[in-house]
Amino acid sequence: MWGRRRRPDQIGGTVERYEQEHLTAALSAIPPARRFWQHAKQPHNIGFRADSNATATGVGSCGDKISIGLRVMGNTIEEVTCAPEGCVYTTACASAMSVLAKGCTLDEALRLQPEDVVGELEGLPEDHLHCARLAVNTLGEAIADYYRRAVLADRSSADKKV
Repeated sequence: MWGRRRRPDQIGGTVERYEQEHLTAALSAIPPARRFWQHAKQPHNIGFRADSNATATGVGSCGDKISIGLRVMGNTIEEVTCAPEGCVYTTACASAMSVLAKGCTLDEALRLQPEDVVGELEGLPEDHLHCARLAVNTLGEAIADYYRRAVLADRSSADKKV
């Protein structure tokens, strides 16, 4: 009797409670890294600035969303703000991406990879790597928006001179 596993209904619980207890135990057996929890519990650069000169919103395959605002001066990203909506992994990845991108030139920021975000977090479960891709891809879209706006501003100023 001791080595036999019993079903949840045999021990007076529901299947959902049984699964939740085992899921909690499994997650606590392999806790995410300390750096991950720092970004998850106290994310950096959260919010959205009205004076951003580039913006983008990305939606992941899971439905999570990250909105990014950039304040670019010259060729350098002076400020990065992000507004993640979704799971704790999306929040942590958005925070890590913002820390990595702040102070970079636009070309350096475009070279950021999801692996860089994972490195900043000191690891990420494989089934949440898409959160790192979402953060990096949304940053790329914000940079593309900056370049689009720059081209439009150049055309506008050229039209005024004519």
